[in-house]
Amino acid sequence: MSTSTERAVGARTLQAGHVVAIGALLCAAAVVERVPRFASGHRYLLCHASSALDHLTLTAFALVMAAGVAALTGAVMMQARDAHGAALPVVWLVVVAVLLVAADGVDAHGEALAAQLSATPFNQGACDYVPQDYVATPGWFFW
Repeated sequence: MSTSTERAVGARTLQAGHVVAIGALLCAAAVVERVPRFASGHRYLLCHASSALDHLTLTAFALVMAAGVAALTGAVMMQARDAHGAALPVVWLVVVAVLLVAADGVDAHGEALAAQLSATPFNQGACDYVPQDYVATPGWFFW
């Protein structure tokens, strides 16, 4: 009788594999969303390359990768501990979600900066040889 109770309780808890699977799925969706080929956000043509936009893009990408590492770390910690509380997987999924929300916030700031930079008059003779094409990530949390 105790084994059926343990199975029923175990079936309702979040396992390490679930943390990795959910975290990896969210991170993969966030990466695909940021690939220019699949991005459906606004496009901005910038007269001059912007190192600030490059920095924001790399920061957002680093946050997405950190979310993936957090999902994997959470799963490893859950496997390493024999007795973990029910809150541990939820905490790691919250960490993943916070990092992905932060990445979307950085992308939203980058889009605002791109809109501001593209609003300057476009003078072909004064622009870089190849103007920078910036594709904004639509994001899930900031529109």
